[in-house]
Parts: sequence; structure tokens; C-alpha cells
Amino acid sequence: MQKMNYRDFTLKARLYNSQKIKGQLLKLGARCVGTDNQVDRYFEIAQGKLKWRQGNIENLITHYERIQEDGLEQTVVYRYDVNPSQETIQQLFDLYQVASTVSKQRTIYWLGNVKIHVDKLPDGSEFIELEAMDRNDKLSTAELKTQCKQIQQALAIEDSDLLPTGYFQ
Repeated sequence: MQKMNYRDFTLKARLYNSQKIKGQLLKLGARCVGTDNQVDRYFEIAQGKLKWRQGNIENLITHYERIQEDGLEQTVVYRYDVNPSQETIQQLFDLYQVASTVSKQRTIYWLGNVKIHVDKLPDGSEFIELEAMDRNDKLSTAELKTQCKQIQQALAIEDSDLLPTGYFQ
């Protein structure tokens, strides 16, 4: 597998007051893209995660793995297909077994190159995910980590609330 020219650092945390966090994001200058009703299907594969996401904003197939580093996770992306065709989606079902399905309501924000998700699961639990991304090889690994940590601090996200990313392990 060949990795794509993409780098990020990600952190995910449990939320206890999503409305407060959403207000803080706007005060920081984050731009709200909208709320996406997402269904993620994870497929059984030997390495990483293979996911098909259906949403009213995001529709994609991605194959990736996350590597723990200093309390954050670095993502290695092997595939990222936006708005895949029905034929491509069917190929997933023909080649792989579905391992898990996760539904969520995701409010998406952007703060510069950092994508921020505020998620609500059907059981009412809420989470935030910060993804400091670089698709053009312009930012160093240290800069991406610093961005994640600075936003974590600005939003007063406690280290004790951090979780491994992904709802399917």
C-alpha cells in the first residue's frame, strides 16, 4: 500500500456541553459548515480501517490507519475517494464483509486547516474531534501537533477526556 500525500494529527474527546463548545468555536473564528447525518460502514480488512461514509455533506470511501504519538494520533491515508460511484460502493460489498456500522450527527467546523467535528451518537453521548491537516506538505509535524494542542487548550478539553479516535476499534 502506498500512502497519500496527506498528514494530520487528531485528537478525540468526550464532551459534556456541546452547546458551550460550539459557542467557543465560533468565538475562536471557526466557520460552521453544517450538520451532517452520517452512517459509517467499516469493512473487515487486514491493515487499518476501510470505511464508507454516507452523509448529506460528506460521502466518501477511505482506507487509513492511525498511529498513537504523544497523546495524539497521526493518520496514514491510503485511499480517499470523495462521492464514490454506486459501482465503487458495490465493489466494497463484493470484496469485504461489513464489520460495523456507526450512525451519528456531526456538526463540522473549520478553523484554518483544522477540521473540527462535534458528534452526537444515537445514545446521546457527544464527542469532539480535532484534525490538524496538511495536504500540501506546507506544515511540519510539530506545527500540526501544536495546532491540535492549542485548540484543545483554548476549548479547555481535559487530557482525562481524551479517547482513541474512531467509534469502531
